[in-house]
Amino acid sequence: MLLFLSFVFGAALCNPSDTAWTQTPNDSPADSATNPAGKLAADSSATTAQSPSAENPNADTPAAVDGNPEADVVTLPAIRQALRELESNELQVRDKAEKTLIAMGAAALPYLPEITPRTSGELKVRLQRVRQALQQAKIGNQFEASTVTLDGKMRLSDALEQISKQTGNPIQLDNMSALAELPIELSAVDAPFWDVMSSVMQQAKLRINPYGTTENLLVLAPGGSEAADAGANFSQGPFRLDMTSARSVLPFNSPMGGQLELSLTVTWEPRLKPVFMQLPMSSLRAEFTSGKTLAASNPQAAPEVPLNAGGCTTQIDLVLERPDRSEGKIVKLTGEFSIAVPSQRHQYVFEKFGNGARQTEKFGDVTVTLEGARRNGSVYELRIFVEFGDSQGALDSFRGWILSNEAYLRDAKDQRLENVGLNTYAVTPNAVGIAYLFQINGDPNDYKLIYESPAAITTQKVEYELRDIDLP
Repeated sequence: MLLFLSFVFGAALCNPSDTAWTQTPNDSPADSATNPAGKLAADSSATTAQSPSAENPNADTPAAVDGNPEADVVTLPAIRQALRELESNELQVRDKAEKTLIAMGAAALPYLPEITPRTSGELKVRLQRVRQALQQAKIGNQFEASTVTLDGKMRLSDALEQISKQTGNPIQLDNMSALAELPIELSAVDAPFWDVMSSVMQQAKLRINPYGTTENLLVLAPGGSEAADAGANFSQGPFRLDMTSARSVLPFNSPMGGQLELSLTVTWEPRLKPVFMQLPMSSLRAEFTSGKTLAASNPQAAPEVPLNAGGCTTQIDLVLERPDRSEGKIVKLTGEFSIAVPSQRHQYVFEKFGNGARQTEKFGDVTVTLEGARRNGSVYELRIFVEFGDSQGALDSFRGWILSNEAYLRDAKDQRLENVGLNTYAVTPNAVGIAYLFQINGDPNDYKLIYESPAAITTQKVEYELRDIDLP
């Protein structure tokens, strides 16, 4: 199955001419705490396997290198040594240290120090280059399936905890705390995530509940069976497709010959958090038992699929020409979809903005500019212009994700201050301007503005093939 990567930025944005302010609470809570232990939490209604925090900074061995032949294992002492050498008085030593950090791969990424106003100019440039190189390497790997190594008999809860820890995919048992003790048996060595989950769901008779949460996690519910899971489904990399229904429609008093409506769910590994999905109907083909093939009834269309506010599943609907009544099965259904996934977020930091001067920071493919600060009493309007290197037209629609990027202030005591409103003031094919309102009591230069955004968004084209779909 061919996979194609390209860099675009896409999502949905509200009408830029709409000047209504979106109000947010003044007393928004501070950053929520994460669960560093990554343990299975159980209560009377649900059991959830939470993914661990990024890495343990106290570990001697953060992770094995991502298949990099230039290094064997990334260790914390090795990272520290390379970072010290990055500040050496000798140019050759600094150059070698930069190459060493890049060769360590994405496992070294969480251990790079943050750039502060005290960071020297050359060190800032080198750290930015290293971070960008490691993030690009990580982006290239994110469309590969996570792998699981798990062998033997175990409780369902223990299996899900280990799968979650190894893949970074949080999993929830919906209203089934009693099943946590259910024994299952696995034999997996670097097996793809969805292969392992299929085995778990078959043994425990579980199914994916696409609407069971508003959080970014995979929800499993009772009602699955070996027969159902072994039917019309498909997995490729971090994606899984499942047939949910097929309906033949024959309208009366109409020149139309009817149509075949197919509904599927697309589920992705929760770690991805995609922002955009599109279905080119020209790629859709159905092959029947007789050998005949049918295309989509609307081959020129390329609908954009809304992604759920929570969870990791969305539904897609396909419409084909209606087959002959004698056809009892689709032996092969092929098509493709495009899906855009953001990289890890980067913090763009702006300080001493009280005089309203422009400030710009570029990271990855994104340039963020604080265009100015306008004061109205104690309320400041801070205008942020976010520009993408090449959106390839994807910013023309489905840009709502960018409004979910966080913008907030930190005061001298590092306390977080949320914005009290936002509004778009500019939209171009490759950029968006957003004005944020903050209520500041005191000197604005005692605060720093932090804007968080993915440094890149990668779009992948995924080809799928489902077989043996029974027709009504």
